[in-house]
Amino acid sequence: MPAGMWESPDIASLTLARSPLRTLYYFSCSVASGTASAAHFVATHPITLGLALPLLAFYSAAKGLGYSEDTTALIEEWMLYVTWWLGLGVLSSIGLGTGMHSGLLFLFPHMLKVCLAAETCGHVDFNTRGDVWYSSEPFHCGDVPPGHVTYWQIFQKVALTAMLWGCGTAVGEVPPYFLSYKAASAGRRNEMYEGLQETLSSSSTAKQAGFMTHIAAAMQAWMMRIIQQHGFMGILLLASWPNAAFDLCGICCGAFLMPFWQFFGATLIGKGVIKVSGQAMFFVALFRQASRTAILALLSKLLPSSLPFGLGKPGSPAPAVLLTGFVDSQISKFQVRVSAKAAEHRAETRWWWQRRLDTFSANFRSKEAFQAWAYTQVPDTVAEVWGWVIFVLMTMFAVSCINTLAQSYKVWLNEQQQLQQRQQQAEGADSKPKQQ
Repeated sequence: MPAGMWESPDIASLTLARSPLRTLYYFSCSVASGTASAAHFVATHPITLGLALPLLAFYSAAKGLGYSEDTTALIEEWMLYVTWWLGLGVLSSIGLGTGMHSGLLFLFPHMLKVCLAAETCGHVDFNTRGDVWYSSEPFHCGDVPPGHVTYWQIFQKVALTAMLWGCGTAVGEVPPYFLSYKAASAGRRNEMYEGLQETLSSSSTAKQAGFMTHIAAAMQAWMMRIIQQHGFMGILLLASWPNAAFDLCGICCGAFLMPFWQFFGATLIGKGVIKVSGQAMFFVALFRQASRTAILALLSKLLPSSLPFGLGKPGSPAPAVLLTGFVDSQISKFQVRVSAKAAEHRAETRWWWQRRLDTFSANFRSKEAFQAWAYTQVPDTVAEVWGWVIFVLMTMFAVSCINTLAQSYKVWLNEQQQLQQRQQQAEGADSKPKQQ
């Protein structure tokens, strides 16, 4: 495939902003082709034939015959739970840096919800597997007598969820590796890897390159050296902290023809165990009241007694007091909203489309009703503000995925057309001597 095919005007114009209908058409073709290929791969895989299909047949028979309903319900709950958090992890890392920030949107609020429930119940013997699929159901304390809940008990409660999400992020790093590996093993030009090398060389030699460009180039070059020199341990090191540029590791490992399990094993351990364990420890310490109080007390000793540069008014509280009050109020508002959503969820009997129609008719029947509804939509907590930010990021993520899939499918079509033309030309050249 020509190196400049991705930069051709025909491909560059294939975006939702420039050509929405053409982009949606090629995107639909790409999704249909990818779905068919994935379905064929899964259906013919030995694990599917030897393990998944027998288990599915056993589950269907047990479900249909009504055998051990509690066991089948537990299996369904675990399947939904594992699929949800693994899928969120994949969405967080897939897409070459454009992934959805599902940790900030789902995982860390889940940790806060677990911490609040543990402090309310006085124990951690409640089921957290139901916190999936946008469920508004709260955690139920049950009949266990309350007691003292330690930091490590809460950490153990969220550790499995965090590790499932982390394993999903490791799976999301596989596509860049496979694309780069296939290109390198087939002897084709690896445009992703060549583009990375070109970026590194141009940013390090161009005089007009900015300071941040040099920083990014130096970091990328350092990552490539780590991978080449240390292999498994180098990837493990790069995957064990929130590394936003880890997509480059997959591209480089594929270009170096590194074995799959060496790359994926290090990524799985780093992202699925080490990194998420550190994140869980940090957020449990932040969300748990006792440890949060200790952290804020430490900050009160480190922070100045008043805002510098004359920003604080005379007699205003110290920055540590303001920070403590702000954090406590945001957590309290989150807890109130979780309880309100749970009560609304239990009392609701309408279908989702009926709720949307009733909301639309109630809020748009008059100017005053619309103004009152619009006022309630103004975010008043950090969680709500972040929710709108995440909504914008998710929209950008969806648009980026549509554009990328449409462009890649168009490039593949162009490549197939060029291949057919070369074959026809070769056949024509072979037939001329025979005619003579």
